Amino acid sequence: MATSLGYTPPSPPDTAAHDDLDDLVKALHESGLLRAAAGGARSYPQLLRGVLHAVDAGTVRSFVALSGSLRGLDPDRSEQVAAGVRRARAAAATAATGEPEGIRALFRRLRDPDTRRGISAVLAALAALGTALEPSGQDAERR
Repeated sequence: MATSLGYTPPSPPDTAAHDDLDDLVKALHESGLLRAAAGGARSYPQLLRGVLHAVDAGTVRSFVALSGSLRGLDPDRSEQVAAGVRRARAAAATAATGEPEGIRALFRRLRDPDTRRGISAVLAALAALGTALEPSGQDAERR
């Protein structure tokens, strides 16, 4: 009787990563992003020169100062405010296209707690902004 051969055919190499990369390149090509990225990479020196020419030290300082005001914001509260701004934009557009309300209707709105809360928030924000804009030294003299 013949003895069995100890030969195992080689397994094909794992090509999953290559296949994924090919799929990614194909998707980027079909969407046009590959051409845009290649063009951006080729024109990088000109783009950088243009950005540096347009941005001066004052602009950078202003950006850093304004971005520092975002530090410490609560994301959940920010989402609430953003949702309120979206609703306010829609309500304002509706009100602007309709017939203007009379004085009585406007005074009736002042009885609505949501209206008073909104007015209070806007006035508090304006007061804080006004305090920040006050010339230094006068704040202590006024109080």
